[in-house]
Amino acid sequence: MTCDAPLTLDDNLWKRGSQSRARQVSSKNSSPPSLAENTEKSTIWLDRMLAVTGGNHCNKRLRQRNCGLIVSRAVSQRTFGLLRLGLSMFGRLRLTCGTLLILVSSVALGQNRAFHASLFNGRDLDGWQVTSCEAVVENGLLLLKSGDGFVRTNERHGDFVLELDWRARRASNYDSGIYIRADLPDANKPWPNRYQVNLKQGGEGNLLGVAGGTSGGLAKAGDWNHFKLSVIGDSAELEINGKKAWKTAGLVNADGYIGLQSEVDGGGQFEFRNLEITDLDFKPLFNGKDLTDWMGDTAGYSVEDGSLVCRKDGGGNLFTTSEHADFSFRFDFKLSAGGNNGVGIRAPLKSDPAYSGMEIQILDDPADQYRSIQPWQAHGSVYGIAPAKRGYLKPVGEWNHEEIIAHGRQITVILNGTTIVDVNLDEVGKPQTLDGKPHPGLSRTEGHLGFLGHGARIELRDMRVKDIGKK
Repeated sequence: MTCDAPLTLDDNLWKRGSQSRARQVSSKNSSPPSLAENTEKSTIWLDRMLAVTGGNHCNKRLRQRNCGLIVSRAVSQRTFGLLRLGLSMFGRLRLTCGTLLILVSSVALGQNRAFHASLFNGRDLDGWQVTSCEAVVENGLLLLKSGDGFVRTNERHGDFVLELDWRARRASNYDSGIYIRADLPDANKPWPNRYQVNLKQGGEGNLLGVAGGTSGGLAKAGDWNHFKLSVIGDSAELEINGKKAWKTAGLVNADGYIGLQSEVDGGGQFEFRNLEITDLDFKPLFNGKDLTDWMGDTAGYSVEDGSLVCRKDGGGNLFTTSEHADFSFRFDFKLSAGGNNGVGIRAPLKSDPAYSGMEIQILDDPADQYRSIQPWQAHGSVYGIAPAKRGYLKPVGEWNHEEIIAHGRQITVILNGTTIVDVNLDEVGKPQTLDGKPHPGLSRTEGHLGFLGHGARIELRDMRVKDIGKK
């Protein structure tokens, strides 16, 4: 489609993009929401379509001419809803690509945009768990070196687009696999039961155990191959080296780990690179540039090299402008020696969040100055309420990965892939809380997320949130 081709701006247009690369998503989320549905669903749907189709391949500087839709974040979420409503009332609007400009707000798309990250940094296996095999980094590549085992992400993923390159070191008779939405292997087994995208010679790309997930002849033996896996709802789709391999449905697991199968003795060594994920369930809370979408003690925090920094001479309570009820909050943090901070959850903007909401500790608890702290003060603890398991922090100066899940009355904290807190709030505080103080925040069902600085330098990055129960 050239830039001068007329476009019909109705619901079908939302499904269109560059004819050369756009792919339609087959799932409950692939059809645009009806105009009766709220604009949040509309913008989430549009973001997911943009992620899967590569943003319709209209780049930000409009260098390409075969674009189908230009999106600029400039007006309010309500405006986006009114735009679609107006189009339905006044019929189809014919425009040329050169004149089409749909203004969608930073509020609308900014709040619902998907989170993108590299799963492999090319230096070490930070963010990965290795069991029953040997995986190393060699010349910037993730190498499955020896043994039969499982190399998986720390975090589970639901709806996502995964792209990666792989190459077998053997010229023939090679075998490995890529897992999506996988549970942990059963006891005494090296690999999960499902879902494996096969890398066995002759069956490269086949989705085992799911009808319709069969590829054929698109992979190159002895060379680098590029996979793009789109997983949404119960559906999955694979492209191999830029060509559609299959599209199918029938996935049962709603989420799970992304993993690599090490089968070196029988299938040889494998190399991986450029592992990138667009997580469609999570939206970023920090843009890496400024404190947009944050409020409170903003003067105590700054942005340095894309990270949010609680300064030693600053700190205070920094809150999200958004509120969250049931959620999964993921972030990375780097402690300084003796570092002390906290994560406020379901917190109001006034009073002490540790009591009026809840505070999840961020603390360099191995430091000498904290030798005498109470168990409920250790890193990851629900302050004054529930102690965390200790010993899972990385050394000072290294990045840690944490996930805080609040689902109803259940609070879970996962640090570097290990669950260190899993507590039901109905079972604490009887006959009194561990710190002996009232915690009215335990009864709150919604509130702000926040960082609660205590005059120590803490670096933070990759903050993103998933509102459980919302799509």
